[in-house]
Amino acid sequence: QHTASLPHAMRGLAALVLLCAGEEGTCGASRGGIDCPAAPDSVPSAMAIPATMKSIVVNGHADLAQVTMELEDVATPQPKEGEVLIKLVAAPLNPSDYAAWQAGGKFRNQGKEGAGMVAASGGGPAADALLGKAVGIAAMQGCSYQQYATMPAASCYPLPEGLAPEDAASFWVNPYTAVGIVETVKEKRSPAFIHTAAASQLGQMLVKLCKEEGMGLVNVVRREEQAETLLQLGAEHIVVTDKEGWQDQLKALVKDLKITVAFDAIAGGNSAQLLGVLPAGSTCFVYGRLSGEDLHSVNVGDLIYSTKTIAGWLMPTWLFAAPGRNTAASAKVLPALKSGWASSTFVDAHPSKVHEELAKLATGGFTNKKLRVRWDQL
Repeated sequence: QHTASLPHAMRGLAALVLLCAGEEGTCGASRGGIDCPAAPDSVPSAMAIPATMKSIVVNGHADLAQVTMELEDVATPQPKEGEVLIKLVAAPLNPSDYAAWQAGGKFRNQGKEGAGMVAASGGGPAADALLGKAVGIAAMQGCSYQQYATMPAASCYPLPEGLAPEDAASFWVNPYTAVGIVETVKEKRSPAFIHTAAASQLGQMLVKLCKEEGMGLVNVVRREEQAETLLQLGAEHIVVTDKEGWQDQLKALVKDLKITVAFDAIAGGNSAQLLGVLPAGSTCFVYGRLSGEDLHSVNVGDLIYSTKTIAGWLMPTWLFAAPGRNTAASAKVLPALKSGWASSTFVDAHPSKVHEELAKLATGGFTNKKLRVRWDQL
């Protein structure tokens, strides 16, 4: 395999890494919520890094089953001072990834999170200290649908000991969203909340996390088989919208549990329906658009006379809006990735076969399935 000669500053050793944007970006106070480790006494010699790497190019389509992908050769990035080069092992496909593809067009530099090996350091104590370490990455601009990625050392999340990188591929988007939702409900002083699209991987995490937190949760799903999935996880309150009288059931639960918050992943007219069953002064947070529609049918009287609120909610905005949130969230998420509430269930795909697996899920349903690109299969 052809390799490029590395600059003198780049020192490398294979190591596991998941990446994410950094908070303060300085040693001792990283976004990952973990103090930067001390620099090693000696730095390992450079490993061979290929001059080019494989990267996924997405050809979008309104129908996800018609989305196609191809692998192209691009130059392997080189880390600058204070950065590390990660060799990706696995990366998940999230709804926030493929929702954009439905607008059509060609997409590069995709993938908001992933897991891999630290292959080289661009120099500096923090970067050198991560050589051989398992860490986590998340980048809203996209970087994990390729074999290698560079990240600031202060932006890496070291993984728990013994956690395989492929099992932590989805460490950021869903787990940190789950923590953010629960903490937001606490801030609103609601003893329980409504969550829609509750049979998703995120919804299943919320069932398990809320049990640990002692938080009440009403799970709203479309079909009975989805309700069965949640029941097996120990969900207490489930509303199936395919059943007649579901709105009356939801209203009764809102009253009994004194709910004043809802989190809606559907949008369209669904958010307005949720707002309608909540009491005066309540808030419906919209954090997704699974309906493919913008908000509509909102009762203005709910907003004016009942002082109810519809608000957008985005995990990274919440996470980095206040000092210490990311550190506290990391303390809850990272220990639970291996087999706790933050673990995920995946469907694996070779990088050259991702579009085929996506088509299967698009036609057969995504419930209890998250597609994972396995870069270690190349």
